[in-house]
Amino acid sequence: MPKTALVVDNDFFFVEFLGELLEKRGYVIIKAYDGKEGISKIQNEKIDLMFADIVMPKIDGSGLISFVRTKYPEKCFPIVAVSGTIIEHLGSLNKIGADHYIAKGPMEKMAAKVNELMDKIDSNSFAAQDTESIMESGTLFPRREAVDLLDSLHFHKSIIDCLGIGVIILDADTRILGVNKAVMKILNRNTSELINYLITDIFSNDDKPLLVNALKKIIHNQDLDNTEFTTITASGKTRVIVTLLIVDDKKIGWILALEDYNKWEKQA
Repeated sequence: MPKTALVVDNDFFFVEFLGELLEKRGYVIIKAYDGKEGISKIQNEKIDLMFADIVMPKIDGSGLISFVRTKYPEKCFPIVAVSGTIIEHLGSLNKIGADHYIAKGPMEKMAAKVNELMDKIDSNSFAAQDTESIMESGTLFPRREAVDLLDSLHFHKSIIDCLGIGVIILDADTRILGVNKAVMKILNRNTSELINYLITDIFSNDDKPLLVNALKKIIHNQDLDNTEFTTITASGKTRVIVTLLIVDDKKIGWILALEDYNKWEKQA
């Protein structure tokens, strides 16, 4: 029975390039064009191997790989991270969590490196010390602009993670794109139980109408900055503040802020 490879990248031509290489090696190819779609494929298909770009919209490669590691903590398929910013990520590759890394470069050189890597994966010849191996597709050197951008993204992500309130980011289809650490504590769920789930699946049947009404209210009333309601979560009574997620003047989703109601009442 042929093995299945999932290729996740927001670059259509790169997905086609990798797909063709892997098809020639006998793999059935499943394609996804961002981390969110990649998670959907993993939830609905049996995957034997995954190639994923690190920098992608909505859910990035790190978030996708973290989801996979949490979902399959004991036995996971091989994960290959492929990115044009591998060299800029050198100091944080252990946090990304892939098994192997390939730096993007000229297609002909990448083809040789991908085939070299696949020879080892298909023959199960990677020794323990080969984990987190990096394969270069050309001369690599860090680009100051890319390093600064990644540092900025990491800084702002750290701020969200350190907030004393929970933050849930919703896509336009109301699926969860991201959460911070406080949300996992408030809801008593890990990332694999939250990311890409419909937000209505997280609330009780009694509170779903409150949630849906809040989402509708904030998107249809342009003069309203936010709206809120209270619910009961794993940590107790929780206040939920709903705001629109607006990027470049476009409404692309919602942000939910979750506060432990009892905690703030005690402090007051």
